[in-house]
Amino acid sequence: MTQLRRIADNFVPLLMALGGLIVGRLALTIAAQHEASPLWQASAALLAYTLTVALLGRIGVGDPYDAVADATRALAYVLQAAFAGALQILGTTVQLLAVLCGGLAALTAPATT
Repeated sequence: MTQLRRIADNFVPLLMALGGLIVGRLALTIAAQHEASPLWQASAALLAYTLTVALLGRIGVGDPYDAVADATRALAYVLQAAFAGALQILGTTVQLLAVLCGGLAALTAPATT
């Protein structure tokens, strides 16, 4: 039940973070088209993300600082869950390969007397 509650609490901030990421990507593309240095590109993307989430937070929640913090926290939560799922799948795959290779090695080993 707590995980369902956490997802419900993070839904609106996650939408704000998604909007910020879209605008940040647009700012990164524009900076890259103007052949800015990678540092300027990253700065433009980060600034666009922060300002977009702050504006959306000002419209929806009221406090732009809390909106940026909540949106970034929700985004980090989703990334953490995705990485944990990917690691779990990788671990299961490694275990499956170990079992298969161990079984095949036992079948193909020469008989000893």
